Amino acid sequence: MVAGLEIPTGGSIIFEGQDITKLKGGELRKVRRRIQMVFQDSTSSLNPRRRIRDIMLDPLQTSDLWNTRKRLEMVYEMLENVGLSVDFAYKYPYSLSGGQRQRVAIARALILNPQLVILDEPTSSLDVSVQANIISLLRKLQKELDVAYIFISHNLSLVRAIAHDVVVMYLGRTIETTGAEELYSNPLHPYTTALLSMIPTMGEEEDELLPRKVKLVGEIPSSSKIPQGCRFVTRCPFAMPLCSRIEPIPIRVGGHELRCHLYQSMKVAS
Repeated sequence: MVAGLEIPTGGSIIFEGQDITKLKGGELRKVRRRIQMVFQDSTSSLNPRRRIRDIMLDPLQTSDLWNTRKRLEMVYEMLENVGLSVDFAYKYPYSLSGGQRQRVAIARALILNPQLVILDEPTSSLDVSVQANIISLLRKLQKELDVAYIFISHNLSLVRAIAHDVVVMYLGRTIETTGAEELYSNPLHPYTTALLSMIPTMGEEEDELLPRKVKLVGEIPSSSKIPQGCRFVTRCPFAMPLCSRIEPIPIRVGGHELRCHLYQSMKVAS
């Protein structure tokens, strides 16, 4: 929805001070040039029948630059920015490794100099060592190009390595939002705590760095049959009768915004 690939059924999406859900035609196209996306699977997001050069030239058709030589120079420069030589411009995606293909996908997203890049599980199909290289590349490019990221991932270790602010979601609801360091050092919502406590560790010293263990119960409900009240009620070990009747509203607790009756009850009591 942020990238304009899906139409929201309600609500608003505010980007640079304007609701982009209300834009149409030329106004929408201008905004979409400033919002780019890197997909999870580089094998399917890159056309196997086209050279890397042609794949990266496609976004430039929406720009005001018509000089072919200048366009090619931009392609070569962006490939070098993501750690690939100019020779890669004349290769096909199938001749590249997974990490190299994802670097091309990142270069294609950045070639229009966007203000926002949406990264949808960009490292999930890569080896751990390659994941680290891609994360380092993304951090470097963010500093150099002054671009914002929406980084979507189930890998909490990667999120900690790249994010400044973290939004934890469950069944389509944001349940906890705060700064990255605050979230990892002091998680409040039971679901957040459970996620962090399940991060794999190599020994007792690393275990001590994780929050208290929270064991989830039950199964994840179907998104087409959302539980009444709190969406997490069927799995929460601290669920109260109130949780199954009323959906919690967002509240502020310290530097956190979260939906949880446990903390709403504490605020009322205090």
